[in-house]
Amino acid sequence: MAIEPTPLQCIGDLGQPVDWWFIYKIPSKSKVSDGGKASGTEYLYFDSSSAAGDELALSPNKIDAASSGALSNTLNQIIGKDNSDTGWIFYNDEDPVTGKTNSGRGHAKGVLAFDLKSNSAFWLIHSSPKFSKQKVYEYPETAIGNGQSFLCISLKDAGESLKIAEQMIIGQQPNVNIASAIPKSLQASTEDARVKLLHDKVTYGDNPYADAITIHSSAGKPFQSIAKNKHWDKLHDDDFYNDLVAVKLNENIEVETWEHGVTPPSVDANSKHTVTAGRSIDLAPLGLSPSYDWSEENDHSKIAISGDSEAIKYVCVGDLNFTVAQEKRSGGTVAFQSNDLWRSLWKIISEKKFSRK
Repeated sequence: MAIEPTPLQCIGDLGQPVDWWFIYKIPSKSKVSDGGKASGTEYLYFDSSSAAGDELALSPNKIDAASSGALSNTLNQIIGKDNSDTGWIFYNDEDPVTGKTNSGRGHAKGVLAFDLKSNSAFWLIHSSPKFSKQKVYEYPETAIGNGQSFLCISLKDAGESLKIAEQMIIGQQPNVNIASAIPKSLQASTEDARVKLLHDKVTYGDNPYADAITIHSSAGKPFQSIAKNKHWDKLHDDDFYNDLVAVKLNENIEVETWEHGVTPPSVDANSKHTVTAGRSIDLAPLGLSPSYDWSEENDHSKIAISGDSEAIKYVCVGDLNFTVAQEKRSGGTVAFQSNDLWRSLWKIISEKKFSRK
């Protein structure tokens, strides 16, 4: 009897397959309520198997653990593996191999992996610079100091990875720093967008792109991938969150991103939606002991959530910061509905500036 191939999927914090998971890594620069010191490897975790009413919880695992926890469990399916049916890319504008920043490509970080034999795939979107460069799992020291965000989606099938790749080559325009060999069945498929990414090729020229596509998880859950390239609306210098994300979702949103720079106006071009910038994170409302808090200045995450008054509660995890400088960079975010995760994030993101007591 032939052995069925193991599908590629997001692996949860306890080692079990899950439809999707979310991680919020705590910065080493955070303040700890008991006077201790954060290592920068602690993280909050939530996934699709969480019961109704659950909140973000502190994981018993650490982000740098090579063989425990959701991040390493998921990536160890492909790291150091050689499979002629599997293709994968690690992309990061801050290249972990060369150490250089490629500002000509998208401000995007993540992993896209697919397996043609098992007809499966996953997509990981994250904010960690210089991750990953090894043939074994290794979390970079350069991403320890600040907060970081992660979203993993087990995709419905390998075809969803093609839809993502087709948007990526013109929208997010990632800098692919390490990639697998071309799967054997795609070696003659020069027009397949996944093959182009495996060769580190994206669309060149100055054609603008700004749009959203819908992808589905293995359980059929819809996710909106909203992306724009650096040529989008050069005339008005439109902002990604004000003039694309809020418009596509038709909602007011609050963002928590790395805001080392000038922040755009809070109202979109049509004066219909507002974008509010978070200024600090305080985990005390989650009932953690000890608890942690930190300033937006120490948070490299790329998170957006629906405003409190909105009927539909979206969570967005992506690539771009809420700064004027990011108008000149390609990238995106992935929006999905999760009332419980939204509630947790709404509790801990504050519009008030962080101050140490």
